Amino acid sequence: MTACPFHARHEADAQAVDADAPIADAPAIDAPLAPLLDPALRMRPPDEPLPPPLRAEGGPLAEAFSRWLRQRDDAAHAPEKAVLSRALLALSDDDVRAHARRQAAIAARGGWSHWHWAVPASTVASLLGLPMDELAAQRRLHGQLRAMAAGLGAQATGEAVRAGGEAVATLLGALDDAEHRAPDAPLQWTLLRHAAPSRWTDRAAFTANRLALIWQSHEAGAALLGHALLGDSWMDGAPTREALLRLAREGGAVRMTRRFDVRQQPSAPVTVPLAGTDHPFGDGAHRCPGQGLALGTSLASLQWLAEQSGLRPPTAVAPLALPNMDIPQFKDEELFP
Repeated sequence: MTACPFHARHEADAQAVDADAPIADAPAIDAPLAPLLDPALRMRPPDEPLPPPLRAEGGPLAEAFSRWLRQRDDAAHAPEKAVLSRALLALSDDDVRAHARRQAAIAARGGWSHWHWAVPASTVASLLGLPMDELAAQRRLHGQLRAMAAGLGAQATGEAVRAGGEAVATLLGALDDAEHRAPDAPLQWTLLRHAAPSRWTDRAAFTANRLALIWQSHEAGAALLGHALLGDSWMDGAPTREALLRLAREGGAVRMTRRFDVRQQPSAPVTVPLAGTDHPFGDGAHRCPGQGLALGTSLASLQWLAEQSGLRPPTAVAPLALPNMDIPQFKDEELFP
């Protein structure tokens, strides 16, 4: 999964394509986003590659975090980001649409409080070949991702980091199993073809960033989809991709990102606004590679909703407020009264 439905939580503190073809330059950047192009602004302070709770506890969650492209500015970042981006570009829109619609239908059995949380991450997991064929699988995945979120919190306890690490280990094992059991699952296939383990520093980096695609879709994906549900306009027809992008620009996903200025000692945090700009998915070296997947998932799931008759509109309650975004929450009501 920059501020995007693939890079959310640690912003506040993360057709066939020719594998060797160059990636087109991004459009001109907004002035407020200029810091994202400054090479002296890094994702982590040089003397603190891990947040304190992860550094103190270690384990699978810390190991995955240290390998996520979102948190790195090392020499291997650019080539590894390039192959990951090409793999995501190779993903068929039709496959994204089919998997998102199926996950939307399954999630509808869990009520509104489950639906917008489940669809984004479950869609990515399904595209990677994880068996997401029932509500229980969605709920299990959601629980694992919430455990990771707790372990990644700025004030996480050792117990939370360990629980998050257990979730990471379980998901990494499930992804390895899916690689052998379902190598032709759409996203698994594009990764193995365009971003195979041999193109990474080591296999651990490949597996950590494969997991990151699910993790990074979790909170910011729920934010984008949840904000789209806040109005009733979707009941008269799904929004367009352009309308979803406009919603993200207006703060309906991640509103800000953070960097550290290494020219200062100690490295000084720099906040960069994304809401209100033309680049809500960021820019520069850490521009979100999953923008198309995020928008495609939300669009397809909202289209599925718009086709259903007799839906009970969701009732909003207080949002989950994170430092870099608000995630809408809804009452635990059934979609179909």
